[in-house]
Amino acid sequence: MNPDIYALILSFAFIFAVIAAAFVLYKAFRLSSETVRKLIHIGVSNWVFILLFSFHDIRWALAGPAAFIVLNAAFVYSGKAKLLGMGNRKRDNGLIYFPLSLLILSLLYYRGLIMSYDVLAGVLVMGYGDGLAALIGSKWGRHKYSVMNAEKSWEGTAVMFAVSLAVITLVTPYSFPVCLAMAAVAAFFEAVTPLGLDNITVPLLTGLAGVLL
Repeated sequence: MNPDIYALILSFAFIFAVIAAAFVLYKAFRLSSETVRKLIHIGVSNWVFILLFSFHDIRWALAGPAAFIVLNAAFVYSGKAKLLGMGNRKRDNGLIYFPLSLLILSLLYYRGLIMSYDVLAGVLVMGYGDGLAALIGSKWGRHKYSVMNAEKSWEGTAVMFAVSLAVITLVTPYSFPVCLAMAAVAAFFEAVTPLGLDNITVPLLTGLAGVLL
């Protein structure tokens, strides 16, 4: 069998395992919808390793994100998101935007426009940086600010910057000043982008920042 088919099957198995784990945790610990959303966020971001190290043909590589754009849209707009305690469509749309970003970054990578480590940086910053910023900020964030009616915390933004810097430093060969600048880009757009659209702006602009800086 074509190894790309195995990679695609592995992709679906991995994503469904992440969602199943989030469902179990939601039921077992009565987690909030935001916590469930971010746990999925963090888990799904690790698919980038399957993308970079298992696929050989761009058509197969793009099939996974394209499928999950459709599946996640059906999940959100059919009301099934309520199974995981979700129900705010403006926020839940982030579940659609994230695979869209993965699709765009995959296309840029396979076209040779960005490097593999730029893709890693963009996706993992969105997964771990944004995910941990939301989880920690919602629990310990005491100093609030608002962007387009979305409440944020300076503590969450600090976590976003610190985690982004750690991720970018670990996965890219860029100099430390460039890593600092990329982390600043990630933290800034996570802070100012409303309605879950940071799931597009953060991974794309972080991934492209390494090329442009």
